Amino acid sequence: ALGLAGCEVAFDPIAESDFVYAFSGYLDASADTQWVRVEDVAPTTAPNPGPLAVEVTLTDLVSGAVTGLTQEVRTFATGPAHLFWTTADVPLGARYRLEAGFIETAIIERLADGATTSTTVAIPADGSFTVEVESGRFICPTVVTVQGAGRVADVQARYVVARNGEALDYRFAHVDRLENDGAGTDIGRVYFGEDARRMNLDPLFFPDLLSADIVVAVSTEDWPAPAGLTLEDVLLDIQGEGVENGLGFVGGVVTQRHPFVPGVIGSPFGPPPTPCLP
Repeated sequence: ALGLAGCEVAFDPIAESDFVYAFSGYLDASADTQWVRVEDVAPTTAPNPGPLAVEVTLTDLVSGAVTGLTQEVRTFATGPAHLFWTTADVPLGARYRLEAGFIETAIIERLADGATTSTTVAIPADGSFTVEVESGRFICPTVVTVQGAGRVADVQARYVVARNGEALDYRFAHVDRLENDGAGTDIGRVYFGEDARRMNLDPLFFPDLLSADIVVAVSTEDWPAPAGLTLEDVLLDIQGEGVENGLGFVGGVVTQRHPFVPGVIGSPFGPPPTPCLP
């Protein structure tokens, strides 16, 4: 939830249009809780700090089962974020319709005809890909090898850092360093020194680093692929064509999480560094 809501992507007001809501988020078959973000697309500059008068549902397009999502409002640097969550199971190969519509009892001046925003979300059919993480030494990268994945949406480094008595979550995408050998193997590289600078950590000495993980997300083919953006950033940067009466993108993924030891820059007075992994 913190990653989704904390992506710090502002919902800019737009002129009057047929759009009703803006979606962002993803359904993860590997997660026990699903989160999506829904914002009202309204011609106003005032963010809404309270709950939205909206009902958000997930409909299984095979069984027809409908699941209602619970709303939660959180405030971040860019303003309030309206998050909707459920603990319903999301199996591999499932297809859903995500729909948001005004609550009938709410007093809404515009779009009183009950217009809704909806999109179809496909979950990857296969979650049997393998991930190997080889931590780099000195100035070498951590090498992430992914085999058996149809489409790698992101290779993400996630860190938890202690700051002023709080544990802060940082996420950096390294999918732009992804290489495919043409035979079903993807190789990504994570340079901790670059991530450390972005977190204001000394790459040689980082006692405030509480944990470090690599998260690999495999998606369906409809997932956008801009370089250098995390799963969370891409959701509003790219406007999917499949959102009816709205904006944004919601996709389906399956993920694997692996802890890793960040590589550090070696001392110039020490022994020569060992060669980096190919």
